[in-house]
Amino acid sequence: MKHVLYIIAFFTLVNKYLVAQTNIFREKGKWGIKENGQVLIAANYDTIFNFDDEEKVCLACFKTKKAPQNKFIKTISITYNCNYLSKENKKLQAHVVDNDTCTVFDFNKHTVEEYQENPNAFTVMVANKKYLINKSFEQLTFKPYHQVKQSIDPAFYNVEVMEQNEIIYAGLIDKYEKEVIPHQFSMVKINPIDSLIYGCRAGLVENYYDDVFNYQGKKIDNYHRHIELPTKNFIIHKIFEPKETYVVYNIMTKQDLHLRADEVHFYEQDQLLIRIKNDWYVYDLKTNTKKEKSY
Repeated sequence: MKHVLYIIAFFTLVNKYLVAQTNIFREKGKWGIKENGQVLIAANYDTIFNFDDEEKVCLACFKTKKAPQNKFIKTISITYNCNYLSKENKKLQAHVVDNDTCTVFDFNKHTVEEYQENPNAFTVMVANKKYLINKSFEQLTFKPYHQVKQSIDPAFYNVEVMEQNEIIYAGLIDKYEKEVIPHQFSMVKINPIDSLIYGCRAGLVENYYDDVFNYQGKKIDNYHRHIELPTKNFIIHKIFEPKETYVVYNIMTKQDLHLRADEVHFYEQDQLLIRIKNDWYVYDLKTNTKKEKSY
């Protein structure tokens, strides 16, 4: 009897999912979206991409022909101008540079995965500049960036700017778009367990230093070796030459310890999740011991 109940419950969930599923349809050469046979988005678009897993956002686009800038080239290129739509057929409206209002957005190879794979917020692009929008169509950033993403800590956004020399610099801003970490790095990451921020300058300058900051943006220290992960008590460096290896630096004792691992991640305070070949372990930085990761 219990097995029968499990089977009924399973098919109930499956049926609920199928009933709620939206479908793309075509009519007179144009595309739209239906749900349960009812039209949600009328077939007015040259191409359309279905709703995300949260069923909050879809992408509907018009095809446009773009003449070449070079008068000697006769090839006409095809581009798409897109609207983000809710299930109520409401268009996303964003404020962009100079507080202009925009409902038509650029399309590129990452546009679809941006809104479909990010559950909370996604980036939209206007004139090659990006803005962050949440799934309720509330605008989160208003300044134009080369790139903007939610960070691992919801209090911050990772941003990138492109300078006139076309070099991209990474920084960090808070939710009010106040600069926390200046745009001086190739990469900025966060250790939310210890409330630390760290920036890497690899690829931007020679003989670079990596910096560690607190959450207020105050620099705590810098290191000539690449920082893979910082904690309050240890710095995990990644050495690339003559071969890739990890070194654990004890901030209190100022001693190095070589760490055998193929991959390292944060786990808990003063503990790492490390991979050795195909096996995963929890590594205790204080005791220099590891145990197999239990699931």
